[in-house]
Amino acid sequence: MSPTKKSLLTIIGLIIGTTAALTAMAARETDTPPTPTQGTAASGAGLSVSGEVVQEKVLKGGDGRVTVALSLAADRLAQEGQSPAPAADLVIVLDRSGSMDGRKLDDARQAVIQLLDRLGPDDRLALVTYSDGVQTPSPLIPITAANHRQLRALVNTVMAGGGTNLGGGMKQGIHLLLQTPGAERQRKVILISDGLANQGITDPTALGRMASAAVENRFSISTVGVGLDFNEMLMTAIADHGAGSYHFLENPQAFAKVFEAELSASRQVAAADVKIRIPLEPGVQLIGAGGYPIRHENGAAVVHPGDLLSGQQRTLFLTFQVPTTSEQKINLGRLQTEYTVEGQPHKITLPRPLTIACVADEAAVMASIKKETWADQVVQEEFNQLKEAVAADIRDGKKARAEQRIQAYTTKQASINRVVGSGKVSENLDSDVSALRKSVADTFAGPPAAVAEKKKQVSKSLQYESYQKRRDKK
Repeated sequence: MSPTKKSLLTIIGLIIGTTAALTAMAARETDTPPTPTQGTAASGAGLSVSGEVVQEKVLKGGDGRVTVALSLAADRLAQEGQSPAPAADLVIVLDRSGSMDGRKLDDARQAVIQLLDRLGPDDRLALVTYSDGVQTPSPLIPITAANHRQLRALVNTVMAGGGTNLGGGMKQGIHLLLQTPGAERQRKVILISDGLANQGITDPTALGRMASAAVENRFSISTVGVGLDFNEMLMTAIADHGAGSYHFLENPQAFAKVFEAELSASRQVAAADVKIRIPLEPGVQLIGAGGYPIRHENGAAVVHPGDLLSGQQRTLFLTFQVPTTSEQKINLGRLQTEYTVEGQPHKITLPRPLTIACVADEAAVMASIKKETWADQVVQEEFNQLKEAVAADIRDGKKARAEQRIQAYTTKQASINRVVGSGKVSENLDSDVSALRKSVADTFAGPPAAVAEKKKQVSKSLQYESYQKRRDKK
């Protein structure tokens, strides 16, 4: 059976099941509803953590997928001027391949010079450039007046030409931080590219593994994709593995804003090196973490969502796969959050494990859905998963497949929402989904040359929007 037919059968089954659930719930509306399971929360130095299941029951014999909303809230730092900002170590890894020639490289050079003007003598900066090979115009040095002049001159000598040895450039940027001690400093590699990795290490999996050295050594890697010809999935993967941020710049004039944002973030970190650890019970798997990579260590799933800034609140939706062969209570585990504040390690463990029940009563399953939390999951997690998949379809020229995905999402969410009754989900279906459907139609309308250009622009824009919202990057 084809994947499309399987998907349609699944949707039809969901509609039938939802209708049955509505009938059963109407017949039993005088029954006492299930007692909701309360979420669990805890606080530590500078950080509060809470977890809540989106639904308290799963259906026996069903797909066994259940989602937890994990919320992280950082305390506000002291007001500016009351305590010194942490010193920053920044390594700029700049693509100088032939395609960067002209406006792109001019704007990048000017942005680096503006960044230099924002750094103080306690901050340090290094410059790495790459094309066919890798060059290090400057190691990590403090921004004294003399070094400021030296770096400014070096930046202006960077010229374009050659291929794109992105892996070599990133490796050198990582090396510069590893060989230079920097306890209690905010340390970051900023990797810039406008094209496809075509020299040196080019395998996305290998590049992702290379970037993961950042979280193991308490720094981060952010990426900047410039123009419309780079690999957005690769740049996103590097930023995710490196616990940094991915930026999409269609217009290279925005270089300075990216550097400003990265520097500003380094000054406002309230909880650094955040690591979510979930010891898993037998038969339970973590299969989704808001788009972030999932690692496994000693029977636990581990996710690195990056630093939290002063006063920042983020929610990630963690998707678990649980066994549904029998009616039982299922323990999802006690979530642990490890992090540092001013270089000191801290750990928060939620006071009790999150649990769900596997039951045979479909009406009880539907009634256990927590409306507001489910609506947030649909809009933040599921809709942005859809946008990412549609972006890939547009990039690949698969209009019909994109339209099928949108219709399948609409049918599924509308069916569940007939029971749950969320205005937020109704608005998502009426407004956001309609806009996405129109975007697909508009992209593929017009002469072939125009369609080819629109495919690149729209696919990158949709993917970037989904990246920011799914990971709650606000």
